[in-house]
Amino acid sequence: MSLRTASLLLAAGLFGTAQAQEMPAPTFVAGDTWSYRETDLLTRQETGRLTETVVKADAAEYWIDARRKVTRTWWRGDAVKRVHREQFEFSEGGAEQRGKTVATNDAGCAYPWPLKVGQSWECTEMTTWPNGWKIKYDVKFTVEAAEKVETPAGSFDTLRLVGKGFSANETNGSGARQERVVWLAPAAKREVRHEIRSVLKNGNIFRAEGRELVEFKPGA
Repeated sequence: MSLRTASLLLAAGLFGTAQAQEMPAPTFVAGDTWSYRETDLLTRQETGRLTETVVKADAAEYWIDARRKVTRTWWRGDAVKRVHREQFEFSEGGAEQRGKTVATNDAGCAYPWPLKVGQSWECTEMTTWPNGWKIKYDVKFTVEAAEKVETPAGSFDTLRLVGKGFSANETNGSGARQERVVWLAPAAKREVRHEIRSVLKNGNIFRAEGRELVEFKPGA
């Protein structure tokens, strides 16, 4: 191998590594579809399947049809911040089959795109869950590493994000420690895996949810 060839190969390798260290803001288009398998992290048992499909998207917002085995809802997302903002129940008689609002968030913890390895930020987000609980999240995120992960949908180059913080339930006065690990893949435009744990003050685990991508179909 010549010195020039070796130099070119080294440069190509470094370029590939550099590319893997950053993820630009994704752009959703109509037809983008993600199917996920959800699990209980404690038992490793499957708890459900979720399929989300972008049905409309423009510069300001996007609409997602979210379906589980026995439920169906809609999400209205902020196309600038790339985050789901408002959830609607499915309604046969509603405009475009969208019924009343069942959950909202203020996008306080939307990712500050583009994301880079080593980047950290703190955020606060207010969320209203479908059961009416109002939850305040205070979280510090760090983009810890570029990492290749295997999923049922295939192998992806990802950025691994770790979020640690606390949640305060303003409805019933309870609180919990939050731990999140998210693997974001540019090729899939979103997370291909995540793990979320909520630990109560008494040490009991309130939530231990896992999700991994089983299929991604890009839109037109």
